[in-house]
Amino acid sequence: MNLSKIGKYLLIPFAVFVSFIPIFDPLNMFSSLRNTAFDLFQNISPRETMSSDTVIVLDIDEKSLSEIGQWPWPRSILAELVDKTYLSASLGFDIVFAEFDRTGSNELKKQYKNNSSLLKILEQVPNNDDIFADAIRNHGTVVLGAIPSNSKNNDFQMKFGLIEQGDDPRKFLQKYSGIQTNLKNLDNSATGIGSMSIGTNDSIIRRLPLFENIDGNLVPSISLEILRVAIGASTFQIKSSNASGESALGEETGINHVKLGNLIIPTNEDGSAWIHYSNKPIKTIPIWEVLSSKYSQEDFEGKILIVGTSAPGLFDLRSTPLENNVPGVNIIANLTDQILSGQFLKRPDWIFGLEVITGLFLALLITLFIQFLGPIGGLFVFVLGNGISSFGSFYIFNSYSYLVDPISPLVICLVCYLVVTFFNFLFTELERSKVRNAFSQYMSPVMVEKLAQSSESLKLGGERKEMTFLFSDIRGFTSISEKYKGDPEALTDLINNLLTVLSNEILSNQGTIDKYMGDCIMAFWNAPSEDPEHREKSIDAAFAMSKALEKLNIDLNRFDDDKLSVGIGINTGECIVGNMGSDKRFDYTVLGDAVNLASRLEGQSGNYGMQIILGEGSVEGLAKDKYLVCELDLIAVKGKKEPVTIYTVFDKEDSENLDDNFMLEHKDFLMNYRSKNWLEAKEHIDKYRFSKAEFTLYYTLFLERIDELSKQALPDDWSGIFIAKTK
Repeated sequence: MNLSKIGKYLLIPFAVFVSFIPIFDPLNMFSSLRNTAFDLFQNISPRETMSSDTVIVLDIDEKSLSEIGQWPWPRSILAELVDKTYLSASLGFDIVFAEFDRTGSNELKKQYKNNSSLLKILEQVPNNDDIFADAIRNHGTVVLGAIPSNSKNNDFQMKFGLIEQGDDPRKFLQKYSGIQTNLKNLDNSATGIGSMSIGTNDSIIRRLPLFENIDGNLVPSISLEILRVAIGASTFQIKSSNASGESALGEETGINHVKLGNLIIPTNEDGSAWIHYSNKPIKTIPIWEVLSSKYSQEDFEGKILIVGTSAPGLFDLRSTPLENNVPGVNIIANLTDQILSGQFLKRPDWIFGLEVITGLFLALLITLFIQFLGPIGGLFVFVLGNGISSFGSFYIFNSYSYLVDPISPLVICLVCYLVVTFFNFLFTELERSKVRNAFSQYMSPVMVEKLAQSSESLKLGGERKEMTFLFSDIRGFTSISEKYKGDPEALTDLINNLLTVLSNEILSNQGTIDKYMGDCIMAFWNAPSEDPEHREKSIDAAFAMSKALEKLNIDLNRFDDDKLSVGIGINTGECIVGNMGSDKRFDYTVLGDAVNLASRLEGQSGNYGMQIILGEGSVEGLAKDKYLVCELDLIAVKGKKEPVTIYTVFDKEDSENLDDNFMLEHKDFLMNYRSKNWLEAKEHIDKYRFSKAEFTLYYTLFLERIDELSKQALPDDWSGIFIAKTK
């Protein structure tokens, strides 16, 4: 199996791996993105309150501080506030009264202990903390706040009963060693005490803990205590995993819900509850107005009141998904109103599993679609799948108040799409590289690149072009084959070695190998890309092939009659080049008379004793300082009626034996031959047949031809055309 196929199979496990990253979420990236999505849902579809201003905030605002004085106020004023709200269902304080009232008589006695007359007067004055405690006791439904702390001792007074079902809830709650409570007489007077903690929220308050673990004691939130007192309940019921009716398969998955009277509050595993913020601001009354004649006790009858502050200087401003700088008391009031209305945001355990499965399904689908349909197919699944996931998540939120994360599947799919597309592209390039390497063994690298980059090159059809063609064939192949008739494998190795070295020289001179035909090579130049030096490069390739063959003979220890030799025919002319064949299978090849002539010229090379024979078109424009071109004959090759002039060519640097004087005399020889001046022609042959080794076989051929022609009665217009009988 090749690398690209192995890589493509590995992309499926990769998609599975990415799909399970949200389970670990090492950088909390998915939880942050998830919260951002839930914030967006709340902004689009906030909760519609149904409690008709049952929950009211009594606000210590800037004007109240201006009217009444700086904070902390004398507890006598707070006692007046408690008395004014006597008919309320419950009155909660989002404030801790941990210190004595500095304006109370007891504190003033300490301050003026040396002033006996003043001490006598103060003895007659009730202490403000006692006044406040009496007001709380008389009210009967006051809830005070407390702050969990790891630096305070645990001195919490339970005002409620507690039923625990299932796994121990303390395992799942935020744990503290102690709690900051109020003055003892105030706590003793209160009907309830609740935690004011916001838990482990980040800068945006999205959920609040319903219980805290204070050194093993379970302390309810102030919202729960306010509601417990308001509805006259005495006991909380906490139901955790593996309780009756709860399916956890033996796993400790956390707290499931809290029950208070008829109110059932779904929770997260850590006992916190999501806050679905209302589209209607919580009704807020400044305390200075409450204490004025504008309001009476009847105005607060049956209401749930929570005292807190919106004054920036008292540092209780928070951020919510809907807005910034929200008083902390308003967040507590929102949760209280939400619980009372029975409108909850729910995110049970199975939703996270659903998100993982959705991400896994889409990731696998995207991976498979990219494999079979490419990036566009994968993009279609990505857009469609995540569109359905996103709109589905919002629909479930808006219609059923379930929090389903649309972001995790989106991120998973995006990572999968980008990575799979990248590696698919990489594997495709590996395939292309493999094709390039394979085809480059017999095709021009330019053509290979053209095929790899554009499918337009793979259409049937061709174009007319002037091209140069080279045919190379092993001489004496029949006799060579006969020597290896008992060892065909060795013959195959020999031919492969020979074709390899010859092909390398063609390719290194920018030629395109069209095909191998047994021991024959067909190559061409000037296609598919333009090459103005196609004649020169074909001849240079022929020279290089000759030298490479000499080296191969030495390497193979083949000498004298055992040497390997080739004949090369080169011709230039117009032809049709392109993809030829059927619509199912075709080759990039050439058609035309010039191609056939090149093949015929190669076949005549052995007869003329020349390694290279050129057609007329191939000698046009050759540099005389580089090439030594010598005319050989006027021949009508087999299958053609029209004669062509054929030539051979030598590299001037390697042909010092062939001087200019010889070349001139050779021209005279051909002229005498064609003029039937047999005597002069034979004198030239006798002079050079053995002194010019390159022409020995050539002149021997012409000597035999002259002897035969001199016996014939040739016509007066005979022009020396030789009609070849063989290919």
